[in-house]
Amino acid sequence: MIRTATKRVIEPVSRNAWTKSVRQYHVLAIESSCDDSSVALIDRQPGSVSLIDHQTESLDSAAVGGIIPSDAKTHHQGHIGPIVQRMLEKHGNIKPNLVCATRGPGMMGSLSAGFNLAKGLALAWNVPLVGVHHMVGHLLTPRFFSNGQSPQFPFVSLLASGGHTMLVLSTSVVDHHVLANTVDIAVGDMLDKCGREIGIRGNMIGKEMEALVKNHDREALLRERPQDWKLPNPLQNQHGRIDMCAFSFAAFISATKKILQSIDNKLTDHQQLVLAAEIQRAIFHHLISKVGLSLRMAAQDGRISLDKPLDFVCSGGVASNGVLRSMLQEALPDNLVYHFPEPRWCTDNALMIGWAGIELWESHGLHTDFAALSRAKWPIDELLTADCWLQS
Repeated sequence: MIRTATKRVIEPVSRNAWTKSVRQYHVLAIESSCDDSSVALIDRQPGSVSLIDHQTESLDSAAVGGIIPSDAKTHHQGHIGPIVQRMLEKHGNIKPNLVCATRGPGMMGSLSAGFNLAKGLALAWNVPLVGVHHMVGHLLTPRFFSNGQSPQFPFVSLLASGGHTMLVLSTSVVDHHVLANTVDIAVGDMLDKCGREIGIRGNMIGKEMEALVKNHDREALLRERPQDWKLPNPLQNQHGRIDMCAFSFAAFISATKKILQSIDNKLTDHQQLVLAAEIQRAIFHHLISKVGLSLRMAAQDGRISLDKPLDFVCSGGVASNGVLRSMLQEALPDNLVYHFPEPRWCTDNALMIGWAGIELWESHGLHTDFAALSRAKWPIDELLTADCWLQS
């Protein structure tokens, strides 16, 4: 039994009446929280789930150096509808039995473009709508590929992207508890800012920075780093301060600018390579040190055990970074069982939204009223306190 902050009781269900009467069903899913217009078509059968199709159209923001919300909204308005139309025509005009779409959190204009289309389609087809929490989609992603068998609850997730950085303990599909969060900006945003500062260009700066360093010996590059190029590790237990279970990334951009000023902003190609390696090392070291601290504190509180296997999901756009994956496995406790989605499923996608909607629908009969509005802010630990939830 799950009780929300508004005292509304949500009972888990073995199978709701709808799924009892329908053996096979199709799910249309839409993701539009930021700058990716993504649509998925999923086939759900008893004992199996499969992806029929997935298409994404991404906004190219390289020329303007970042995502402009109004441009992202226009991009979604011009692309999501045609993607849905092409996909349904390609697959024999399948009529979906369930529509899932990102309701929040994210950029309001982007969210509304996708969520409003989803509401219209569900209303026209007379099928249930599930408004999905974007970050719940990320942390449930690995369960799609095991048909909901792995990871098993409870499990811990590091959600690292351009908009969020948090460590979450999930005890059920609807119960998620934040163990650590960022006090300023997200890790992906900081990677982009630092990368842009040292002259890296592209639509996804963090990914371009990883590619720049990828074919080089990272340890050798770091040995070449001048001593005064070592970046900070914020929020540490120094000078009598209490070590915080939180992330902070704001200091990295000012430290990077200080390094550039020390060389009169004249960075050679090789210096750029060395500094890129140091930026990744320092940011990921801070991230992982705080994950380790938060896991130890959660173990002391009895919320998790580090004496037996514990599933650990790493998802979100930054989770596709190979350096981060390696550093996590080197530094964190040996009892962790890692679940890294393929890089294409770490970034924003509609598959995760469809699967999260399936889990919410099948486990608790949850769906969304057509009066629901998109939510730019939606704390993950307040999933059920949002308005407009219905239960079948």
